[in-house]
Amino acid sequence: MEGRTLHFHLVGLNYQNFIMADEETGSWWQQVTGECILGPLKGKRLSRISSDEVTLAIWRAEHPESTAVQFDPRRKYPGSAWEKQLERSKSPDGAPRELVVGIEVNGVAAAYPLAALRERNPLNVEVGSTPVVFVVEGNSVRCFVRRAGGQDLEFYRRPEDGSLIDSATGSVWTFTGRATAGSLAGRPLEPVQNTKDFWFNWQRHHPGTALRRRL
Repeated sequence: MEGRTLHFHLVGLNYQNFIMADEETGSWWQQVTGECILGPLKGKRLSRISSDEVTLAIWRAEHPESTAVQFDPRRKYPGSAWEKQLERSKSPDGAPRELVVGIEVNGVAAAYPLAALRERNPLNVEVGSTPVVFVVEGNSVRCFVRRAGGQDLEFYRRPEDGSLIDSATGSVWTFTGRATAGSLAGRPLEPVQNTKDFWFNWQRHHPGTALRRRL
């Protein structure tokens, strides 16, 4: 930030989204937006680096040369029951904790229930004037601008083998957003950063968002 490297640690929660403080100025930052909400750097915003939340199996298959963090065996980490307990608990306004996938394209925000995306996989939609596609693999979700070769594409799963196909050319696509067979082979789709979040939290930081339940 402004030529200075910051180091962060957790200090608390704000509407059940964590707050981190930088050790250099003592300013407090909202994790979900990267915005400074208190202190000398209030109003500043950290630059977001594109990230990808996928399973280790998917990551290793796509990046076999990469390394992975080994957790400290001396520390105690939450057990697997934590997520189940979280699902049964309520949000701050008393509503169920509904997990959504949110995106923002050219200033237009949209959010889709993760459960609905699993049922309609892939999902072809438009966010503002941008055609996008959501693809789900287990708990992993990726989103792409569905344009390639000078045309807008629609995607579906081929019934016989589940392959991801575009209806315009019949090209075969992988979860990475790249065509591997057909006339568009080798063409990549432009990725769209998505955020998996609880609806109440996404809505708080993107107040103009409508939750798109009808897909």
